[in-house]
Amino acid sequence: MYIRYSIMHYSITEKDINSLHFDKFKPIVELSNENDKTEFFDVCGKQHYRLLSYFSTLFDNCTIIDIGTHRGNSALALSYNTSNVIHTFDIVDNVANTAIKSQENIKFHIEDLFEESTQEKWKNTILDSPFIFLDVNPHNGHMETSFYNFLQKINYTGFVICNDIWYFKEMRDNFWYKIQYEQRYDLTDIGHWSGTGIFTLNREITFNKHDNSNWTLVTAYFNLTKCPDASVEINKRNDEYSLSHAASTLALPYNLVIYCDQENFTKIQQLRLDYLKDKTEFIICEFDDFRFKHNDESLTSNFADYRNQIIENRKNKPYHFDNRNTASYYLFCMSRYIMLKDVITTNTFKSTHFAWINFCIERMGYMNVMKLDEALSIKRNKFSTCYIDYIPENLIKNTGEYFKWGRCSMCSGFFTGNAEYMYNVCTKIEQKFVEYVNIGYGHADEQLYSPVYFKNPEMFEQYYGDYQQMITNYTYIYQSPEPPIYNFIKNSFNNQNFEKCYDACKFVWRTYCLNKCNIN
Repeated sequence: MYIRYSIMHYSITEKDINSLHFDKFKPIVELSNENDKTEFFDVCGKQHYRLLSYFSTLFDNCTIIDIGTHRGNSALALSYNTSNVIHTFDIVDNVANTAIKSQENIKFHIEDLFEESTQEKWKNTILDSPFIFLDVNPHNGHMETSFYNFLQKINYTGFVICNDIWYFKEMRDNFWYKIQYEQRYDLTDIGHWSGTGIFTLNREITFNKHDNSNWTLVTAYFNLTKCPDASVEINKRNDEYSLSHAASTLALPYNLVIYCDQENFTKIQQLRLDYLKDKTEFIICEFDDFRFKHNDESLTSNFADYRNQIIENRKNKPYHFDNRNTASYYLFCMSRYIMLKDVITTNTFKSTHFAWINFCIERMGYMNVMKLDEALSIKRNKFSTCYIDYIPENLIKNTGEYFKWGRCSMCSGFFTGNAEYMYNVCTKIEQKFVEYVNIGYGHADEQLYSPVYFKNPEMFEQYYGDYQQMITNYTYIYQSPEPPIYNFIKNSFNNQNFEKCYDACKFVWRTYCLNKCNIN
């Protein structure tokens, strides 16, 4: 992390944080309960106490505000630099450890700092504080936002560190996303596992971030419950369900192209934050108006025709599949490649790289949103997607057997590439779709990936994980290293594709050696 603060510059690394003499706290923390003892001395990235102590060393003879005393551990960590005075606030006294209460540079206050009268009382002290730590219950974002507004009102010029910005949906939706991207920075890698962030209202404080301006992300929402083949499973995911899980995608601070129908346009537009309007393009159309272009681009086929053909194919060649994967759902998945090609052709934001991201990506876990900025910083040129399970080429060539079980090996919920690779791979996926439909199959877009990949391996650069890690594991395996080992590595080895097996082994091993994940 790199902060530029007026004439002062701070570059904070994990090595810097771990260099602190944290042992000096042992006699104090030894008097706490077992859980507190374990958490307090845990490494940065799991717990935030070392990070707070490090921040205290950046300032001397200052007042630091701690909001949410709880059992006193955050105040204790902030007291590391004894030249500073810590004022810690809570509405109840939960500090059982008398050794913490005895620290000379910690002042305990049982006062509600969210009350206007209390805020007025402590206003000047807050203004004099270079930074504030904010960690309060319940983690719903409302108290955090109200305090943000208070700081804005009094023209506070320091910065605020806050916890739980990712794990709780309410914290993401009601608080973290509403802070302008330039004003905030994610410290989770060196903070608390549930998400640690820093924000400021001072324009002179800037955070060094990845430049992701060359990316355009594409997403879409169409209400498939209106389609004639809507299943019970599809009907469970109506507008209300989908829009309630769309806040993360619609809060992304990147160039975003959103396809939707007229019926849902206003609802979706309202969810896209005002400060992101200049990074947003809406394309309003009806789902059934999408068309696949044939080799002769003057000839096209619409979705309504393909829907009927897919339904008939499934009757003639039945297979085991999720009831949510109706013919319309399959076509919606295929529309991704049409949309991406159109966006690349138009290129409103003059981007070099493009990505598809599912409208409800947060359903797959908050870490997929948390790790997106890191993923986009890589700028891979080739078509890059999560390789979940290895299906051998000889099975794919046995078309009837391949489509019998609906097995999908690569994930289509998120994938990236530069303009050239993305356009060409999308075209090949479309062509493979038409080919399979014409010989009697119509199953899932992800089943088209492997046939395209084995014919064009030079166009792909995969990473490894499961569906729940479709973005999380883009750079490293942060979650669940076991599925890539048990599924991809084992299956690719058994089928003697040693090149891909070795590639996956390196991906897992590099992650493990960098302590990004644990392996059982």
